[in-house]
Formats: sequence, C-alpha cells, structure tokens
Amino acid sequence: MEDLFPLGTGIGRVRGIINIMKQNKGRMEMSRLAEESEEHIDDLLPLIEACKLLGFISIDDSEVMLTEAGSKLNFSNFSKSIHDRLSDVEPFKTALKIMDEREVSTEDLFSTLRERGVIVHGDDATNDMLLKKLFIRWGVRGKLMSYDPQADLWKRSQ
Repeated sequence: MEDLFPLGTGIGRVRGIINIMKQNKGRMEMSRLAEESEEHIDDLLPLIEACKLLGFISIDDSEVMLTEAGSKLNFSNFSKSIHDRLSDVEPFKTALKIMDEREVSTEDLFSTLRERGVIVHGDDATNDMLLKKLFIRWGVRGKLMSYDPQADLWKRSQ
C-alpha cells in the first residue's frame, strides 16, 4: 500500500509551510523550519509528509527543499494544485475510483476502502471518523469530491 496522506493536517498549515520555505529561498533545515513555523516537531512532520506527498517539497537528510512545483505555488493557484495532485495520493486515489463507479454512502465507501486495505486506524468506527474528517478537510475543500450530509452520500466532483 502506498503512503497514506497524514491525518490532522490542514490546508492553511501546509500553505504556511510552503510560504516559510519560499521566504527562505526554498531550502531549510527541518529544525529551523520548526522554529520559524512555531510547530512542535511532532506536528511539523505530518505537514512535511503532506507537502512531500503533494510533490511540493523533497527531503535530503534533515534539509527540506521546495520542488519546482512547490516554488510555483501562490495564493491564486494553490487550490488548483491541491486538486490536481491530491487525486494521486491515498486514500483519495482509491476513494475516487470507488466514486467513479457510483455515488456511495459513507458506510459503503469506508467498508470498501477497508476491503481494499486502506486503513488509518484499527478500530472501524475510529477509522471511519478519521477518514471522513480527512475527506471533508482535503477532498471536499480541494473540490475532488462532494459530500451530501442529508443523504449521507459521497460523489466525485466533476
């Protein structure tokens, strides 16, 4: 299974990391990035992982570097870049394949993800809650998918 997108990361915090990197000519030691972002290292690592999975940064030892894609990010193209890149990252990649087949209920979506090995937590109820938060925070805000809470249905955005 491919690396899963880290839980607990937000779009605004990822944008903040990219902005700090840009202000520092695209290269920084991880410890300095933690200091400048005022993030505890345990909170910074998932943000760095999110940036890496989205193709915005690379890491060499403890040095973090913006990629070409990361260097080109700005306020006006950030949402489009997230949309374009997130569909290649798990668990979004598999969820979108499921949604290509049909509009799907939360229960069906998450049970199908579990069947396909996309698991973020061992307890099913916790797993489903964490995935739902992740999909709303990134998938819906990134306009990859939509969620109708009244009907409890997910579908791929067009």
